[in-house]
Amino acid sequence: MEKENAQRVISDAEFVQLLKLVRSGDQEAMYRILQLFEEDIQKTSRYIRMSREDAVQSIVTDFIEELRQELKTVQ
Repeated sequence: MEKENAQRVISDAEFVQLLKLVRSGDQEAMYRILQLFEEDIQKTSRYIRMSREDAVQSIVTDFIEELRQELKTVQ
Protein backbone atom coordinates (compact mmCIF):
# COMPACT_ATOMS: atom_id res chain seq x y z
CA MET A 1 0.00 0.00 0.00
CA GLU A 2 2.80 2.40 0.81
CA LYS A 3 4.37 1.74 -2.58
CA GLU A 4 1.05 2.57 -4.27
CA ASN A 5 0.85 5.91 -2.48
CA ALA A 6 4.50 6.70 -3.17
CA GLN A 7 3.83 6.57 -6.91
CA ARG A 8 1.19 9.28 -6.54
CA VAL A 9 3.38 11.74 -4.66
CA ILE A 10 5.09 14.49 -6.59
CA SER A 11 7.03 17.53 -5.48
CA ASP A 12 5.50 20.99 -5.28
CA ALA A 13 7.66 22.06 -8.21
CA GLU A 14 6.37 19.19 -10.34
CA PHE A 15 2.79 20.05 -9.42
CA VAL A 16 3.31 23.71 -10.32
CA GLN A 17 4.77 22.62 -13.65
CA LEU A 18 1.71 20.46 -14.31
CA LEU A 19 -0.55 23.41 -13.51
CA LYS A 20 1.36 25.59 -15.96
CA LEU A 21 0.94 22.93 -18.62
CA VAL A 22 -2.79 22.66 -17.88
CA ARG A 23 -3.11 26.42 -18.19
CA SER A 24 -1.47 26.24 -21.59
CA GLY A 25 -4.06 23.66 -22.69
CA ASP A 26 -2.10 20.42 -22.18
CA GLN A 27 -4.68 17.62 -21.86
CA GLU A 28 -2.08 15.07 -20.69
CA ALA A 29 -1.16 17.34 -17.77
CA MET A 30 -4.85 17.62 -16.86
CA TYR A 31 -5.12 13.84 -16.92
CA ARG A 32 -2.06 13.52 -14.66
CA ILE A 33 -3.53 15.96 -12.13
CA LEU A 34 -6.79 14.03 -12.13
CA GLN A 35 -4.82 10.82 -11.53
CA LEU A 36 -3.08 12.43 -8.55
CA PHE A 37 -6.46 13.14 -6.96
CA GLU A 38 -8.18 9.90 -8.05
CA GLU A 39 -8.14 8.29 -4.60
CA ASP A 40 -9.52 11.44 -2.95
CA ILE A 41 -12.20 11.73 -5.61
CA GLN A 42 -13.27 8.12 -5.04
CA LYS A 43 -13.40 8.60 -1.25
CA THR A 44 -15.36 11.83 -1.51
CA SER A 45 -17.84 10.32 -3.95
CA ARG A 46 -19.06 7.98 -1.20
CA TYR A 47 -20.66 10.91 0.62
CA ILE A 48 -22.65 12.27 -2.31
CA ARG A 49 -26.22 11.02 -2.56
CA MET A 50 -26.19 9.75 -6.12
CA SER A 51 -24.70 6.79 -7.91
CA ARG A 52 -20.96 6.46 -7.41
CA GLU A 53 -20.30 6.92 -11.13
CA ASP A 54 -22.38 10.12 -11.26
CA ALA A 55 -20.74 11.44 -8.09
CA VAL A 56 -17.24 10.87 -9.49
CA GLN A 57 -18.19 12.52 -12.76
CA SER A 58 -19.64 15.50 -10.90
CA ILE A 59 -16.51 15.93 -8.78
CA VAL A 60 -14.19 15.68 -11.78
CA THR A 61 -16.30 18.14 -13.77
CA ASP A 62 -16.30 20.65 -10.91
CA PHE A 63 -12.55 20.21 -10.39
CA ILE A 64 -11.81 20.88 -14.07
CA GLU A 65 -14.13 23.89 -13.99
CA GLU A 66 -12.26 25.29 -10.98
CA LEU A 67 -8.92 24.87 -12.73
CA ARG A 68 -10.30 26.71 -15.75
CA GLN A 69 -11.73 29.50 -13.60
CA GLU A 70 -8.35 29.85 -11.92
CA LEU A 71 -6.85 30.06 -15.38
CA LYS A 72 -9.18 32.91 -16.32
CA THR A 73 -8.45 34.70 -13.04
CA VAL A 74 -4.68 34.41 -13.44
CA GLN A 75 -4.67 35.58 -17.05
